[in-house]
Amino acid sequence: MPTGIQTPATFEPTLDSCDDRPVVLSAHDLTKDFKKLRAVDRLNLSVCRGDVFGFLGPNGAGKTTTIRLIFGLAYPTSGYVQVLDHHVPHDRQEALRHMGGFVEDPMFYGNMTARRNLRMIGRMRGEVDEERITEVLEMVGLSERGDSKVGGYSHGMRRRLGIALALIHNPELVILDEPTSGLDPQGMKDVRELIRTLGRQGTTVFLSSHLLHEVELVCNRAAIMRKGRVVVQGPVSALHPTANAVKILTGDQRRALEVLRGLVGAQGVDEDEEYLVVRGGDELVPEAVRRLVADEIDVLAVIPAVEQGLEDMFLELTARPEEKGPE
Repeated sequence: MPTGIQTPATFEPTLDSCDDRPVVLSAHDLTKDFKKLRAVDRLNLSVCRGDVFGFLGPNGAGKTTTIRLIFGLAYPTSGYVQVLDHHVPHDRQEALRHMGGFVEDPMFYGNMTARRNLRMIGRMRGEVDEERITEVLEMVGLSERGDSKVGGYSHGMRRRLGIALALIHNPELVILDEPTSGLDPQGMKDVRELIRTLGRQGTTVFLSSHLLHEVELVCNRAAIMRKGRVVVQGPVSALHPTANAVKILTGDQRRALEVLRGLVGAQGVDEDEEYLVVRGGDELVPEAVRRLVADEIDVLAVIPAVEQGLEDMFLELTARPEEKGPE
């Protein structure tokens, strides 16, 4: 199977390869209907051991519903999730032994301290020793507030405590829904570094986020959802539009714009400060230069455009017009 980006026109991507790493989390034709709404539509994805996997999409794309299906908090209409060797929802209890995390806002007892919350809630999944509680509070930067009541915590501090709870049993898979929401810049940086550290230590992280820059900074692989379907998944380094692009500077940019639009169409040329950004195939550059020179326009510079990143891919994919799916 190919290991690169997958963007089939039919919006039915297959699982990309984990090479020699085991698959920790996968979805197989996962579907969830709510009356007339299909929130998740035949979703297939694979998360490999050690991945920090970004899960992206606009509001309403089905991300939160997917996470609820992974945790077994919702029952699929069809298909299933697999966590290691355990199917969800059928083997939910066994699967949960390998997972930690939260969906949307983690819930705590406001009249109890952070330490007591971790102790009580953590024991619902198994024994928790005080040393581990101290360790996770330190990991998320709450050591000095561990004995404060959670009712006095800010939204960002509750997020940190949610991550601490997710880590309390050293799970093999951590699922985090918008983990940096509500954090100040330093807090966001600290959480990102924590997530990177977890990945380096072999903990698999499934990270839902609307912060595309965050995913580029933290994740090694990602999937983008649109209207319940994964439209692309693969290495973050490969998530960029497929069209080649160059920046062209001439002695007469107004005339050059007309010439280049005649060559590649109005949608193939953009203005970027003093440059014209032109998208096309490998044959574009020599042909564009020939056309410009033929029209007596001085070509001053032709340079590769800065490679478009995940945000451009996200906008390109999620802005596509609605495509008719299978009957």
